[in-house]
Amino acid sequence: MTDTSITANRKTSFFLSAIDLITLIFCGWILLYMCFGITRSPEVIKHIPVYLAIFVGVLFLAWLQKQPGWSYDPQNPSKRYQILSFFRGLYPVLLFGYFYTSGHAFNRIIFRDWLDPFFMGIDQFIFGYLPSLVWGKLYSYWAIQELFHFAYFCYYPMIAGIPIYLYFTQKDAFREVIFNLTFVFYCCYTIYSVLPVIGGRFLPEAMALTKTYRGGPFTHIMVFIYRTSNHLGGAFPSSHIAIAIVLTISALKYIRPLGYICTVITFFLSLATVYCHYHWFIDAVFGILTGIAGYYLANWTYYYLREKGFN
Repeated sequence: MTDTSITANRKTSFFLSAIDLITLIFCGWILLYMCFGITRSPEVIKHIPVYLAIFVGVLFLAWLQKQPGWSYDPQNPSKRYQILSFFRGLYPVLLFGYFYTSGHAFNRIIFRDWLDPFFMGIDQFIFGYLPSLVWGKLYSYWAIQELFHFAYFCYYPMIAGIPIYLYFTQKDAFREVIFNLTFVFYCCYTIYSVLPVIGGRFLPEAMALTKTYRGGPFTHIMVFIYRTSNHLGGAFPSSHIAIAIVLTISALKYIRPLGYICTVITFFLSLATVYCHYHWFIDAVFGILTGIAGYYLANWTYYYLREKGFN
């Protein structure tokens, strides 16, 4: 169903958008979770006001766009409406980084210890060794190191470039893709809040291995990024893989030639999450499952909410 037909068939229009609704649900859940766990993780105190401000801010912007001068005029859409509408469609992207890093304050409310030994045990059971440590040693050639770090780096231009391109070429597709990205990110962040998993990059063997890398510019860029990042948690499932898959399916749907390129990149990126010891192998497996299932669930949710009047 197209965006136009949904608008034509809609009987009731709420002042919240579909993205507003899932953002409020996510922030509401995290606020309740932090209040529940405040005695187990006092660090959440500094994040409660921020999540509350985001919650209120989403409601305020939705209300503002219904006010005279800010609302939609089909005869003459104002600049204020266009700017506010663009921001309301894109603001979750500006919050992804904070939502991810803030999780460190509350990801050990239920489980006080990191769950990495459990996930390492799964990898050990499947392979008889830890791929996130062994693969980097076995295949330490310059070209392989650079290939995998390049694929991992491509995540960043993909997450920025595809939505921006769609914004200027296919507005309806842009709104759909941003919703799908936001939905899958929120699913990952929700899992991160209750399952504290770091991944392999802070193991002494992994840290020593990164010092032996001989790769080119992309290898050194990614090593620099992760050496300067001290955030712990957010490894299971791999959101890099999940989001790359969402973007790849979206590209295949709306920009098919680019979708083929993204398919190749996502394949190598999925291997890179383990090869570069950012994730355990089982993180990557569930990243793939989360990306595929999350995309189709998000897409169904988006059009269902649009039909119900969440524009």
